[in-house]
Amino acid sequence: MNESDFVPEEAIDYDEVFRRGGRNRGDEDFALFKCPFCQTVYLLEYEVDTVYLDATDLARRADVFNTSFDCVSCGRTMPNDRPWAGPKMPPEFAVSWRELRHSPWAWCVKNADLRR
Repeated sequence: MNESDFVPEEAIDYDEVFRRGGRNRGDEDFALFKCPFCQTVYLLEYEVDTVYLDATDLARRADVFNTSFDCVSCGRTMPNDRPWAGPKMPPEFAVSWRELRHSPWAWCVKNADLRR
């Protein structure tokens, strides 16, 4: 896969995230990442290190400042020795367009972006 196969942060529809209850503490910065063990997709708000655990209930969150969380699907602890988002994110955390289309998080990007 090449870089264009992965969902960039710019594709996230902030208005839709906010409409569904995803406001955090203001000045939100969102990114998608996945569990490297089972490929479950998550939404990360990395301004205050919050992981949204459930695409249908954005009130289900985990504070991950200087810590990690257990994957809701496979139960394994998310490795926190590498970044889950940003330019230094390793490929095992990157979400492909195909993975996003088949996840419950598909709603969080602008519709035109899902056509890739």
